[in-house]
Amino acid sequence: MTEQQIPTPMTGSSMPRTENGVSAPARSGAWMGWVRFAGVMMTIIGAFAVVEGFFALFSPTYVTLTGAGVLLFDLSAWGWIHLLIGILVLATGLALIGSAPGWARGVGITLLAINTVVQLAFMPAYPFWSLVLIVLDIVVIYALMVTWGQDADR
Repeated sequence: MTEQQIPTPMTGSSMPRTENGVSAPARSGAWMGWVRFAGVMMTIIGAFAVVEGFFALFSPTYVTLTGAGVLLFDLSAWGWIHLLIGILVLATGLALIGSAPGWARGVGITLLAINTVVQLAFMPAYPFWSLVLIVLDIVVIYALMVTWGQDADR
């Protein structure tokens, strides 16, 4: 038995080891799990943003502004911003679930960072909801970044 192989506890067979001691199939499965998680969460976050955009556009009495208001935009512009970001995040999430994780990871991180800032600006209107979406954005950004160096082909 060489240094590059270790016996597995269940079968006694050998699996190739990587430099950090984790077997290649385990790393591959973990990578795909994080990417699938991020894709599903981005799809949900994008759908939430689309719904927020539609409410701001078509039901202006539903979205209430506090004394501070929403930064620099009227409600119609705010609705379009949420709608556009929501559609882009939703499409990128579906691409992550599908077969395009390479480019979709970088685009997803960028879109979620923008969505985080948008939710931060929306916080005076709906603080709890904005905080929930900011936390979800950060968790998904982590999920996309934790496996940044992994190959998509594994």
